Amino acid sequence: MTITKAKSVCFKLFVREIDDILSKIHNKSVDGDPLTENHPEWFSARERLISIKVGGPHFGTFPINFQLANHLILSELAHRENYCKEHHDEYIEKMRLVN
Repeated sequence: MTITKAKSVCFKLFVREIDDILSKIHNKSVDGDPLTENHPEWFSARERLISIKVGGPHFGTFPINFQLANHLILSELAHRENYCKEHHDEYIEKMRLVN
């Protein structure tokens, strides 16, 4: 596990939850096709990311929106050792358009 410089327990729990969700996503469907944004597994991971709450009951917030969740998922799939070329190419293209 990566050691962070930050001492915030809230931050560390937030990162741990994101890491737990992203680490469980499969690269491919049971049919052997690369996952897409419309695949149920992608949809489920996106919904779990969006539902991560940071803070307490009276000052909590949900900092991950739809776009950030999709970006995190695609970035995870594109940067694994056993990445699918489709995920990597899509990530590179989207980053090219942003920058």
